[in-house]
Amino acid sequence: MDFETKYWHLSQFQLSKRLSRNEMINMCNSLVMKRFKRGLQIGFENNATKNVYFLKKGTIKIVSLCSNGEELIKDIIKKGDIFGILGLLHVENEDDYAVAMEDTVVCVIDAETLQMMMAENQNLNNYIFKLAGIRIKKLERRLESLVYKDAKTRIQEYIFDYINEFGIESGEFIVVDILLTNNDIGRLTSTSRQTVNKTLNHLKTKEIIDFDNNTLKIRKSSSYFKKPN
Repeated sequence: MDFETKYWHLSQFQLSKRLSRNEMINMCNSLVMKRFKRGLQIGFENNATKNVYFLKKGTIKIVSLCSNGEELIKDIIKKGDIFGILGLLHVENEDDYAVAMEDTVVCVIDAETLQMMMAENQNLNNYIFKLAGIRIKKLERRLESLVYKDAKTRIQEYIFDYINEFGIESGEFIVVDILLTNNDIGRLTSTSRQTVNKTLNHLKTKEIIDFDNNTLKIRKSSSYFKKPN
């Protein structure tokens, strides 16, 4: 991909606002654009050289394998987000990996290169650490939910968080594409597929949400929809 296209892609990320023009040029020269089809693994585990990824298009899930061989979904990353940054803090599980949930385009930069840029740009350094802090708090919140909340509450909270984070306005509704199966939601909330199905149908019967095979939606007037700041 040519330099101008990479520059345009990078400018769409909030991180670019922390960079001077020369820093933008240097980062573009370091970026590699990669495409992944749905279902393919984005290999950043067990690499001698760690990378940081800018998600330009698509949605990915961060996955870890349990001791019994089952897949544990740890996080969902949407377009415009950066992932792999926990590796900069040496707190990322070496067994974690990413999987494209739909056709995906990522910009890849070597973590060492990014760290050198952070050392020379305090604003950039603060921003990356802020992102890492948000990611850690998200994982801590999920752990707290697993410990203190019942299965139904965990599922409902995850569904509402998912809509609020990934939903797009469409008339009087907030609509989100369904990329997760009920098994996926069960793994994210440590519940069974049957409990997820029962909870979703309960919310639909109460007209709190509506869904079909492709989309999930909630009214913008609903108290469960958190308007963005």
